[in-house]
Amino acid sequence: MVLVRWFLLSGCIWGAVLIAPSVEAQERNPLRLWKDVSGKFQVRASLIEQGESTVKLRTEDSREISVPIDRLGAEERAYLRAVAAPSDNPFAGGQPAEPDASEPASGQASAPDRRAPVSDQPVGFRALPESSSRGANLALPATGNTVDLSDASATAGFQTDPQVSVPQFPAGSVSITTVDAYDKVSEPVLAEASDANVLLSVSRAKVNSPDETRGRIFVADLQKRTAALVWDQPQAVRVLDHDSATGRTLVVDGLDHFQRGGELAMVSRLGAGQPKVLYRRSLPGAGKPGFAPQVAWAKLLSGSHVAAIVDRVLYVWDLPSSELIYRIENVLDNAPPALSGRQRFMAVPQPGGAVLIEVATGAVCGKVPMEGVNHPGVDFHPNGRWIALCSGNQYLVWDCVDQSIVRQATTTEHLGTSPLDWVGENSFRCQLGALVHIELGMSIWKYSVSSATDPLMVGGKMLVATRSGQCELASLQLPHGPAEKVAQDLLEAGDSLMLVRPGTSVSVSVESTVDGIAADEIATALSTSIRRAGWQVSPDAPIRLVAQIGRGESKELKYRSMRGPTRSTSTATLHPFTAELEIRQNDEVLWERSTSNHVPMMLRLEEGETVQDAVKRYEKPDAKFFARLHLPPRIPKPQVSETIGFSVLRNGQWQDIDRSRLPSRPRSR
Repeated sequence: MVLVRWFLLSGCIWGAVLIAPSVEAQERNPLRLWKDVSGKFQVRASLIEQGESTVKLRTEDSREISVPIDRLGAEERAYLRAVAAPSDNPFAGGQPAEPDASEPASGQASAPDRRAPVSDQPVGFRALPESSSRGANLALPATGNTVDLSDASATAGFQTDPQVSVPQFPAGSVSITTVDAYDKVSEPVLAEASDANVLLSVSRAKVNSPDETRGRIFVADLQKRTAALVWDQPQAVRVLDHDSATGRTLVVDGLDHFQRGGELAMVSRLGAGQPKVLYRRSLPGAGKPGFAPQVAWAKLLSGSHVAAIVDRVLYVWDLPSSELIYRIENVLDNAPPALSGRQRFMAVPQPGGAVLIEVATGAVCGKVPMEGVNHPGVDFHPNGRWIALCSGNQYLVWDCVDQSIVRQATTTEHLGTSPLDWVGENSFRCQLGALVHIELGMSIWKYSVSSATDPLMVGGKMLVATRSGQCELASLQLPHGPAEKVAQDLLEAGDSLMLVRPGTSVSVSVESTVDGIAADEIATALSTSIRRAGWQVSPDAPIRLVAQIGRGESKELKYRSMRGPTRSTSTATLHPFTAELEIRQNDEVLWERSTSNHVPMMLRLEEGETVQDAVKRYEKPDAKFFARLHLPPRIPKPQVSETIGFSVLRNGQWQDIDRSRLPSRPRSR
């Protein structure tokens, strides 16, 4: 007997038939939350079939329902457009790649197989028809559909979205132009991978010197080692991104000396040296008092859609129609999102990790938890299902399909946050230049590109542009031969080269010269971090953890009142507490962290409170500092540390430096 149930939803009839879905259909069509046009009615279901006017859905309790498309909400209709495909497979080209079935050797993680062919079927915004331009000059909207990531639950499924392979780039360098301190050089933008062509802007906007203001865009050919000027305008410009499928380039021009203001301009045939501006779009906040709006980051999601961070808000716009698809607030300028291989998914850094969303709809696909961090650096692995997060001296590699940790570690070296770039199957380069090998759980090399732009990773090479004296575009192998050899040697040696590793016994020594903070309180707090690192406490162990709380030198602070016409100045004294932890072997310091009391730049005074009273509130010892520490579970032996190299960018290539010649402060006590 077939049970039939009827539901009345916002004036339309939904018919439901109980039917058991096949395992294959369940895996192919992820469950997501579907809402009607009023937003009051919803159902969690997977897409079965899409027709001209209706869609068939299968609910999580196995009911099959038909819904008129025109009764669905805007987000749902956008989702249908994004996954439009033949009815027998509405997710053609989006099948997850199966992980490598072989067991990892020696407990090492293996990347899922990404060699499976990637379908040419467009996904995301590229699957949608392009909207018509509503005018040559329009303002971009700032308000509309806002995606709240602070309290978002998953309404869409995640599927593997691997990178499309690109040709190997040649190594070498190309001279662009001479530059000085006033010139702003953009990050390299890939124009045409098959021809090894890269776009780069060099511009300047000097205060009270309009005759020196200019904007130039160059196209560099790394095969021929040539560069050509393709844009020369009397206003500062920055190239943001290029869409090779349509040959369009997104630039922002009319910038001031703070790199603020200007308009977004969509330009065709720029790389060919025949630029034509298709339309311009002014930014939210343009023309208002105060600082002009600033584009901190932007990526083209098609030949007409863009994701951009403007004044800490992430906007996704349809540029020709000047329509806001959705917006996300409280996104840091220095912590941009990461896009999966074919831009089907986006990872947005947030306090405590990152949130995965579907690019075309803004629907949440899941969260990547990383406790204790604020807006980490993020990047998708080439396999399209892993993502790396990095902050401070911690990193996490997460499997977005299985929703599980692949690797995580605390390193002896400070890694930074963003940018973060995968440079192969098992390693990534961090903001401060460290090359981290995820199987070893440590940095194996340091690459310094001072006086250069943030890197672009493409075709097995790292592309950077120098900004001192002569602007030069360099294409560098990463990792290069010496770093690869170090990684191989360390993998073969395993934990035998680690001085400290999980299971190692350590002793604890506590020193406190502060009244009111007992040594036992510090030891208890430190034990939390020791357990997290996987170590054992033994009183006679040669590896010692020395924790200290003391007093720092007194500091005189001056504050100016924000009230009244006189703006009086007050002086206060801060006598800070200090907290420090050292990991020692004999007199050698292996690792250390320290902190001290700080007072904010602006103080809020309570009724009857003086400036000195307010400063005093920030003057107290913090034993919990030791519980919050993330200790490095593995510390290599001194001879291993000496093999970890250091390379700098010089004359368009890596120059290896003898670390023993680098200046450093004493590391022993």
